[in-house]
Amino acid sequence: MTANLLALGAIGLWATLATLGMSLAHVPPFLLTGLALLTGSFVALPLSRFDVRQWRVPPTTLLLGVYGLFGYHFLLFTAFRHAPPVQANLINYLWPLGIVLMAPLFLPGVRLARKHVAAALLGFAGAALVILSGRD
Repeated sequence: MTANLLALGAIGLWATLATLGMSLAHVPPFLLTGLALLTGSFVALPLSRFDVRQWRVPPTTLLLGVYGLFGYHFLLFTAFRHAPPVQANLINYLWPLGIVLMAPLFLPGVRLARKHVAAALLGFAGAALVILSGRD
């Protein structure tokens, strides 16, 4: 039951990120990023009662995760201030295409097939069409 509530909380935070980011455009992006990540961390607060020893993470992985999440959200909130929100969010959600295209670089045994490249090109073309058609 707790896992379901935590998952619903994470979905709720994710679903309102762009709307709240635009509503709070008057707040500096650095502060807004810190507040957003602090708010998101409260969802995981109930997990702190579990055995912390099972949470062992190498320091380099922890640093990459912390700086990666902070940088991602900082750049996203900055993009919302400098670009139309729909186009900025569309570019933001092109990351699954990047994962498909870069998986062979990082995962042994994964091959990039022609259908992957074709699907990625269609996705990028669709995103470009939406972005360029809305530039007025």
